[in-house]
Amino acid sequence: MFFILSKTLGLLLEPLVIPYLCLICAVLAFWRRRRFLGRFFVTTAILLPVFYGVIPLSSQPLRFLENHSKAADLTDRQIDGIIVLGGFTGDGVVAESRGQASLGPSAERFTAALQWHQKFPTKPLVFSGFSGRLVPDGASEADIAKQLLDDLTIDQTHILFENKSRNTYENALYSYDLMAPTPGSHWILITSAAHMPRAIGSFRAVGWSGILGYPVDYQTPETGYSRYWDIGHGTGLIGRALHEYAGLLVYWLSGRSTAFLPS
Repeated sequence: MFFILSKTLGLLLEPLVIPYLCLICAVLAFWRRRRFLGRFFVTTAILLPVFYGVIPLSSQPLRFLENHSKAADLTDRQIDGIIVLGGFTGDGVVAESRGQASLGPSAERFTAALQWHQKFPTKPLVFSGFSGRLVPDGASEADIAKQLLDDLTIDQTHILFENKSRNTYENALYSYDLMAPTPGSHWILITSAAHMPRAIGSFRAVGWSGILGYPVDYQTPETGYSRYWDIGHGTGLIGRALHEYAGLLVYWLSGRSTAFLPS
């Protein structure tokens, strides 16, 4: 039930859906003769896409999350394993239909995992993720990751695949069950920078201590702006930020994270 509700909430928080919701609210307000409220919702529906396009404004919520996600100091650390969270693969239906694995927008998760695997080739590398779809279809994230590794002829002796999880909390829970980490062990956790606080909170919530975050897939510069006006880009930034802030709040309230904004 939690998974279904989270997907429903995610749909309602899509940036392009919100103006339509405002218009529906405006119709209801005018119907109830609340003209001021109706005009407010109409104005909001018109101005929101403009706000999305102003990058100095629309990038700030995501930039805050990404700047909050600092990479752990891995100097002279004893590393016991590496975990990379799913979400980096392309469309599973397309991959299965075409017979060709592909990477998605968060491909840096996969490439960073390979970089750390080269440094620690005898330590376990866990690819965690089955499918984030409400109705799974096509090749799973684990299947695609394995095919990519096969295509790159990478030795998989120390590589494991956690292929049951559908969300961040399940990533943590099933990876913990798979690896049974010992107290005092240190594991590198790889995921997108904006997603790292929620991931850290979930791993701590299942009792996994010694997690060392390695954030990748940054979408905003640390300071300044890569551009000033772009509705498409700004909409993407707002969508990602809304997804993460809603996830942080829901996970914290439901006990799936140890804090609202873990660090």
